[in-house]
Parts: sequence; structure tokens; C-alpha cells
Amino acid sequence: MDGTKRKLLYLHIIPLCCWAFDLITTLYVIDYLGVAGEMNPLGWPLGAWGALIFYIPTLLFTYLLLFRIQNRYSGWAAVLITIMALGFGVMNLLAGLHNISVASLYT
Repeated sequence: MDGTKRKLLYLHIIPLCCWAFDLITTLYVIDYLGVAGEMNPLGWPLGAWGALIFYIPTLLFTYLLLFRIQNRYSGWAAVLITIMALGFGVMNLLAGLHNISVASLYT
């Protein structure tokens, strides 16, 4: 069971990598090429900080649920939080791929 908990915690690496990919491609398209704008209401770069403010607490809270809080539903809550983080990671991945497609039009 401990190995399953570790794998669930390691799944949080995927959304963080997707966020980093979105961050790098947004930086390239907006700041370097100057051919796009930010759709996030917070704007650029505050939107990037907003995503990081989501991902770090979800990682920490999942760790607490899996390894520190040993109650009946803590594992299920950690699974739901991980699924939510993966969903947001997919959105970041799609935004990064969109940035790549915009950059390919102008390079």
C-alpha cells in the first residue's frame, strides 16, 4: 500500500511538468516573439504564479493526506485531489501546445 501512495504522490510531477511547459512556451510566444497575448484575467506573469499557488498546496495536501492523516477517507480525498491536479495539468498542456502552434505561424 505504501508503494501505491508514493505513486499517487509522484503523479503530481505530471501537472507540474505541464505547467512548466506552458510557462516556457508562453514566455517564448508573448515575451520573445511578441505575437500573442494572455487570456488569463490575471495576465502575464501573474497567471503563472496563480497556477503555482494551486499546484504546490495540492502536492503538500496530498502528501499530508497520504502519509500523515491516517483516517478512513484520506486516501480517497488524495485521489480526488490528484485527479483534479491532473485535469488542470492537461489544461496547461493544451495551452502550451496552442502556444507552439501560434509560434509556428510566426517563425
